[in-house]
Amino acid sequence: MNCLRCQGLMIAVELRDTSSWDTVGGWRCLLCGETMDPGIQANRASHQVPIRSRARVPGSPLAHPGKGRSKSGARVLGRATE
Repeated sequence: MNCLRCQGLMIAVELRDTSSWDTVGGWRCLLCGETMDPGIQANRASHQVPIRSRARVPGSPLAHPGKGRSKSGARVLGRATE
């Protein structure tokens, strides 16, 4: 099994509940330490994947690429439009 986070090797482990002596079978990544068990899988399956907004923040340098900046990145004042 490969890790979803880093694509590393996952090994089978027994996870122990801290409040009791109950154990649950799960998986742990040897590279990044990601832990996966049935409870974690159920929680991740019940949540939607967040949608990243592609909107740009007004006033940021990336809001209007190329406007008001020279090729060197310096701000150009009083630039005439063609």
